[in-house]
Amino acid sequence: MGALVHVTAWERVSLWRRVPIAFLRVGMLVVILVILLNLLGPPIGFFLVARWMAHKAPEVNVSPKSLADYSVSEAAATLTENGYEFNVPWKLSKRVQKVANGPVELVFESGEVLLIFTPPNKGLLTNIAEDKSMGAGNLPLVMGDLMKSSPYEQYNVIFTTTPASIRAFGPRKDAVRGLMLLTFKAIAPGPGLATGLFSFDLPDKHGFEVGDPAKSKRLELEIFGKDDFWVEIVCGAPEHGPNLKQPDLNLVITSLHPVAKAPAAR
Repeated sequence: MGALVHVTAWERVSLWRRVPIAFLRVGMLVVILVILLNLLGPPIGFFLVARWMAHKAPEVNVSPKSLADYSVSEAAATLTENGYEFNVPWKLSKRVQKVANGPVELVFESGEVLLIFTPPNKGLLTNIAEDKSMGAGNLPLVMGDLMKSSPYEQYNVIFTTTPASIRAFGPRKDAVRGLMLLTFKAIAPGPGLATGLFSFDLPDKHGFEVGDPAKSKRLELEIFGKDDFWVEIVCGAPEHGPNLKQPDLNLVITSLHPVAKAPAAR
């Protein structure tokens, strides 16, 4: 690199020597800069974008921790919604469902609220790619084989992706996928993510609790059957009352199961 800026004695002899050599030096410097930008530009960009997202949305730094408390509250009622049965520790006050088989809002006498979704059991990424209104038809090109993974695995990859896990100077395809996953992590879960993220594993189901009930009034349960279902429950505590308790949430998680369909009449 020093040879590109050092003026030799041969060049000092006359102007006609210095000018062409100067242009040659400038051309070589431009070529070197272009090569460096092509090699280092994208990785540096990936690095800066990941750090920017970590600054703007600090919750993307949160990684799942294993749920430590599996204690269960006493059931006060058994409910059946959209083909699923589960127990709750509260008495039901109001039920709202605007569309058949659509989201169900359950309001309880003590102020707790559950909003229950039963999305297609394909996975968050797959559902987004198939929803034409989202304009994400090219998502499979970025996500590759992840699109074929189970709904649980898709969420697990999203939740375990952090700015630190993105290798800016590794394969560019992996870095692009990591940034996309980080974006989904920033917008898909609710605001409770900033307070904590917990994973649970039971004999018949596993999933995630997004939010710490001791720190947040609102959290989400992503419950996946190990065979064939996915239920999402948004949980809210009374605005001016106590927060939700972990044993109350555990009651919902452990008791949730699909209702067996009655055999068709012959």
